[in-house]
Amino acid sequence: MTLLRDSPPSEPPAAPSRPRHLSVLDNIYARRLRGRTVMAILAIAVLLYLVGGPLFILATSTFQKNEFGLPLSAGSRWTTENIQTVFGSSETYHVLVTTLLFALGSLIVAFIVALSFSWLIERTNIPCRNLLFVLVVAPSGMPLLITSISWSLLLNPTNGVINQFLHAVLGIKFSAYSLPGMILVQAFGMVPLTFLLITGSLRSMNGVLEDAADASGANRWRIVRKITLPLLTPALLGALIYEFVNSVENVDVPLVLGLPGHITVLSTTIFNNTHPATGLPDYGLSSTYGLLLLILALGPLIVYDRAIGSGGKYATITGRVRRPTRIDLGRWRIPMFIGAMSYIVVSFLLPLLILVFASIQPFYSGVNKAAFGKVTLNEWRNIWHTGSVGMAIKNTILLGVVVSVGTMLLSVMIAWVIVRARSRFIWILDLLAFMPHAIPGVVIGLSVLLLYLMLPLPIYGTIWIIVIAQSTLYVSLGTRLMGAAIAQTQVVLEEAAAASGAPMRRIWFRVIIPLIRPSFFNGALLVFMASMQNLTLPLMLSSPGNVVLSSLIWDRWNYGLPTQAAVLSVVMTAITVTIAALLRGGSGTRDTV
Repeated sequence: MTLLRDSPPSEPPAAPSRPRHLSVLDNIYARRLRGRTVMAILAIAVLLYLVGGPLFILATSTFQKNEFGLPLSAGSRWTTENIQTVFGSSETYHVLVTTLLFALGSLIVAFIVALSFSWLIERTNIPCRNLLFVLVVAPSGMPLLITSISWSLLLNPTNGVINQFLHAVLGIKFSAYSLPGMILVQAFGMVPLTFLLITGSLRSMNGVLEDAADASGANRWRIVRKITLPLLTPALLGALIYEFVNSVENVDVPLVLGLPGHITVLSTTIFNNTHPATGLPDYGLSSTYGLLLLILALGPLIVYDRAIGSGGKYATITGRVRRPTRIDLGRWRIPMFIGAMSYIVVSFLLPLLILVFASIQPFYSGVNKAAFGKVTLNEWRNIWHTGSVGMAIKNTILLGVVVSVGTMLLSVMIAWVIVRARSRFIWILDLLAFMPHAIPGVVIGLSVLLLYLMLPLPIYGTIWIIVIAQSTLYVSLGTRLMGAAIAQTQVVLEEAAAASGAPMRRIWFRVIIPLIRPSFFNGALLVFMASMQNLTLPLMLSSPGNVVLSSLIWDRWNYGLPTQAAVLSVVMTAITVTIAALLRGGSGTRDTV
């Protein structure tokens, strides 16, 4: 019998080796995941600092009362007095109604004009369509502050050029210092952007439905009412909401034309409470008005989201797009062209000419025979010897460069995380990036002002507080632009570079940035131009050390120096028109891969 001996225990079978290519993919995925996580955390932190901090201070200040200091400082007390004062005063509701009338009136006029021009240029055979397109957009090179000053000179009840003509011919006068005058000037300033927002959708719309309705015997007005306008609903509502927020937060027209006519809207109420002519600022009351304005701006956005929730019913662009047949205006071609050119002369050329004329007067006293004999260039020579002008130009350029570059870099980082990340929590970052679009600029200015008055940081009174406020305001625009650009680039290019061993830094500089460079360039120019023209934030955050051209023009005008304001306005218009030309050239660059 064979004796059985205990054999040594056998070793467990070795785990099957993982294919090398799978290990490489795991390393690539882990590295990309770490990169996305770090960038997401950094983006959320920056947005919370830019957006969350100021809004928290704004909301907190609403429930603070301090007659001799800042909210949340020594001597402050928690109270609801600000809310009771604002909502218990009949003046608040009068201001609210005036604000709504101003905003809605401007929207109605601007949309009628913009939609008419869009239809004439894109749907009819009106002569010189390309020229009309350029001339309709050209007033965007003139900041709204300067447009307001120009119309104050044209429609001044005392010596306004247009009022002199109306009084001589019809025996009537139309004052710019009235609510209808404010609505008209605000609408003129809104037409170029509204036109661009509508024209793009009208141009890309498939014309099959319109041609089918035409073939069925429907008249032109019925086609426009039943087909064209309903299909334009997303574009019209989007433009409507955007311009509504712009009009309720605008301070340019209400300050230049509203204050002389004793017409107050919410934006000027906030400004007056933070910059009183006498006494101390009331930041608690300003914060309450700011929250009211924020609610007023957010309401239409909610309506827009509900209305566009099912966007498929508005889709007309398929694989093959048929351009609609242009409508033959017949004998109305020339009258329509003359009418369009008349509007351009009144809305753009007259304001520009009156500025140039006022800038070559020793003092402006209207347009008459005596004024032509007093033409002089003294103000053009003297203005450059003023120290504040040189500092304003330097600050304006610095502000535009830093805000445009900084905002677009932050926007690229945020947009890349939103587009590429696969986390279910990424909506938080998307919401934070979108919020500045819904916050009126005057509210951003107020909240940033309060934040840096309280924080022990040497930022208040410098150009950098305006940089931070404008970066907050425009990060939403930059994120939307760069989100679309990044979504158009294939992620496999980044993965291929990572598989080749390229670190994240090299992927960004050699793959991502070259692919999105045209969109980045156009976005930076757009933000640069908007930054230079913005008056709301420089005024809300103004101090002797951070004067820019827009706030300097307002100071000269407010101090009763129209000739100096006109000189600076012509200079600033020339700068912004030049930048607009660069933007036009940059937008024509081809994407090369």
